[in-house]
Amino acid sequence: MKRFLILLVLVSAAAVVRGEEPLSSEGLQKKYPANVNKNQRPKSLAASWPRWAVHSNLLGFVQFGPVVTAEYNITRQLTLSAHTRFSSVGALTPILHQAEADNGGRPDNFSGIAFGGGPLWFFKFRKDKAYVGLIGEYEMSDVLYLEDYVNEWNQDNRKIIAMVNAGYRFMFGQKLIPASSRKGDLFLRDGLFLNAGVYVGAERNQYRWAYTDPEADGSDTSPREGKEIKPFGMFELSLGLEF
Repeated sequence: MKRFLILLVLVSAAAVVRGEEPLSSEGLQKKYPANVNKNQRPKSLAASWPRWAVHSNLLGFVQFGPVVTAEYNITRQLTLSAHTRFSSVGALTPILHQAEADNGGRPDNFSGIAFGGGPLWFFKFRKDKAYVGLIGEYEMSDVLYLEDYVNEWNQDNRKIIAMVNAGYRFMFGQKLIPASSRKGDLFLRDGLFLNAGVYVGAERNQYRWAYTDPEADGSDTSPREGKEIKPFGMFELSLGLEF
């Protein structure tokens, strides 16, 4: 009992000398400034994600034109996209404008470009993610048949195309550059991706045609304008970057 009283007196005396209350936890607490600069606050990874993405479907060169697309990510899953398709450099584009054999068959000259976009919805599976979206497109083109013949004629096309775009986004940059700590490598590692998918839909074409020489065949009474609906589709193999 005496030892306990002596120990209590010593602890109390030490507390008085240091100006602190015995058994207080305030001395163990670290003091932080009342105001913290917003630039010094830790950023939550859960609240941030890549806002933009750009990619190009180079497979379009052997289809109906390469596609260059920009995306804005509204949320982690919902994205709005806008694209340009250069239909005039697609290897298979002339097939879409095949005329009857008597009218020239394959076009001799073609120029055209298309603009479009729409919403995409992503389903995340670990690092990779599947996607599905609705794409609308407007295409303008001019086609020339029987070039340099007496009955040469051209057709002006205005197309509205509606498609479903579905596929899978492989975030393969993390596999391509697995362990580098350089800033450039980290940027590519986090954002480099490959899209593999399809576009499936239909096109509605409002066309108007005329002979280059109005007097080429005055006896031809066939309609000079009209509408037609055809299926439309492409495969997608796009290389891109999220940032």
